[in-house]
Amino acid sequence: MSVIKQIGPNWFTTVMGIGIVSALTYTSPISIPFQHVLGVVLFLILNVVFVAALCSWILRWVVHTKEALDDFRHPSRALFYGAFAMGINVVGNDYFLIGTHIFNTTSALLVSKIFWMSGAAASILTVIIVPYLLFVEHHVEPHQALATWLIPVVPPIVAAATGVNLIPTWHGHAAQFTMLALILAMFGVTCFLFIMVSGLVYSRLVYHKRLNGEAAPSLWVEIGPVGMSMALFGALPTQTVGLLAKYTPILHTVGLIFDVALWGIGVWWIIISSMHTILHLTTRGDGLPFHMGWWSYVFPIGSFTSGTYALAHLTSYPMFFIASLVQLAILWACFIIVLTRTTNGLVKGELIKWRADHSQNDHHKNYPGITKVS
Repeated sequence: MSVIKQIGPNWFTTVMGIGIVSALTYTSPISIPFQHVLGVVLFLILNVVFVAALCSWILRWVVHTKEALDDFRHPSRALFYGAFAMGINVVGNDYFLIGTHIFNTTSALLVSKIFWMSGAAASILTVIIVPYLLFVEHHVEPHQALATWLIPVVPPIVAAATGVNLIPTWHGHAAQFTMLALILAMFGVTCFLFIMVSGLVYSRLVYHKRLNGEAAPSLWVEIGPVGMSMALFGALPTQTVGLLAKYTPILHTVGLIFDVALWGIGVWWIIISSMHTILHLTTRGDGLPFHMGWWSYVFPIGSFTSGTYALAHLTSYPMFFIASLVQLAILWACFIIVLTRTTNGLVKGELIKWRADHSQNDHHKNYPGITKVS
């Protein structure tokens, strides 16, 4: 029970990371050795990790209700309910991309739809409740603004990007149009809030002391919604042919212009984030102490890679196919490092105290928080 007490929604970042690496490996636009085997293995691991995280999180609510409620009262911990919502949609998307190839297609598709609806509902709740708490309950200062503030507002775009593939699977134009309208509405919510939060983050970077080594990984969160937006608009022309056939050429043109522009934004932010990371690895920096926030090196990069995949399919130009392969290689490098460090931290009791002789962990290692930012 002491272990369960320590399992917060931040652990769903592992679900997000494993899930997106699994999907991107399996669906790589350039054929690579063992891509389907690796994708399936990670998909099976994803199911185990998701069930373990979900059961532990539910049990925590039952046995340690006060601690679970306290997460909402903390301006840093509350953010990670966005990871819970996104984790559900990532699992559902993997059932569509991979599960339909290894299980009964109809059953896997049904599971994917159930996960999508659950994830969409959780996303809508998260994007309402957490910002509201930030507005009326939490006490923060301007210098505490981090890109992690995006975590509870990104889930709607993740639900939109993962749901676009399901549009043709719904029967009837009315159902498909309802799905499309909901997807575009969720994109609008995240787009608006992404601009607002990014403005706060940019202001904090300009006017306050530089980010310390503990907070530096948070910068990578910015490229997550950029990549998911690219994935959404890159897939719309092909997934709405049966619904909006006469608009397909227009959607293709809009998607092309929009995605290339966003790709440029994403590359710029990757460079900025990389420079921050490298800075803290030099003598001028603070080092990069490991914590669960390191999963920011995985899912956001994976999101941007999924956007590049969509751009490659949309344009069929070699440039973006090569970029997809390079980004997948970088993603795998980050994934191996972060997964290894996470596993090592679990075994040693640094992330979760599971044995009496483990020293008490600082809670901020599991919840890299705004209260720790200099």
